[in-house]
Amino acid sequence: MKLRDYFDSLGRTGAVPILGYPGLVSENVTTQQSLLDPKVHARVVEKNVRLFEPDAALPLLDITVEAESFGLMAEFRNQDPPQLRSTLPLETAETLQVQDIFKAHRITLLVEAARIISSQVSKVPVGFFVTGPFTIAGQIVGVQQLLTGIFKAPEAISRLLEKCTRITVDYAKRLAETEINFLVMADPTSSLISPDQFENFAKAPITRVVKSVSKEIVLHICGRSGHLLRAMFETGVAGLSLDDNVRLVDAARTVPREILIFGNYSPTSILLEKPEKISAAVTEMLASAEEAPNIVASTGCDIPANAPEENIRAFIRAAKSYAPGQPRG
Repeated sequence: MKLRDYFDSLGRTGAVPILGYPGLVSENVTTQQSLLDPKVHARVVEKNVRLFEPDAALPLLDITVEAESFGLMAEFRNQDPPQLRSTLPLETAETLQVQDIFKAHRITLLVEAARIISSQVSKVPVGFFVTGPFTIAGQIVGVQQLLTGIFKAPEAISRLLEKCTRITVDYAKRLAETEINFLVMADPTSSLISPDQFENFAKAPITRVVKSVSKEIVLHICGRSGHLLRAMFETGVAGLSLDDNVRLVDAARTVPREILIFGNYSPTSILLEKPEKISAAVTEMLASAEEAPNIVASTGCDIPANAPEENIRAFIRAAKSYAPGQPRG
């Protein structure tokens, strides 16, 4: 079943917050333990599904793993997302031969985690993350060097992006061989470039990944992506996942109705606000685009591990119980 058909079949607003890291707290494990042990990772995801009852299951969001194909190493800190320890000079990165990514230890572990999660979670669709090529390039050489290179060394950036695209394609294909239902491509660094730069450097790699795999892909660009909406849906993705600085009503007016819009409550608000305020704000957010049949309530980025459980439940309950003035469909 296609994602749009699945969410339409619910007969209500879908609720899919970017929910991975809070499961570490309830399972009393660290990020490192989860990302290095597929069984622990699966247990964390299952716990999130049981505790919060989202309408789709997502793993931990990790945008560092593909960069390890260039020999870089991630650093793990407690229950926070991993970060790379270093970057490479552009001149070094563009000359390196990309390793067989399935010889990279953590990629193999994440594919196994996807296999276990998709075999054990059956109540809701299962998604899994890959990283967009432009963001992988930023992870490898550093965001500042990437953005400077667009102007000073565009050919070198294009060569680097070709390698990054191959990594994403290979990883996405291997994930698609499991029983997961869809992929989410996280490409946050793309939010930092202009529409013309997106067209020249980010759009074609994303489109190539979309055309290369059998699973539907949701494109997640956190940060300021309102200026990129048209180019984002022109990549052929099944959905767009947007940050809270993009007004849902503006997205609904721009994005075709056959493409899902996942958005876009602030994860910081879920961390800091009271449940009753979250419920009211989620209702207000959905009401702003109530005539759009393609909205799925989500968060602008991943929810911090230490977000209170009652706040996450408040978000999901408010989304599921929202009754728009216009019928869906």
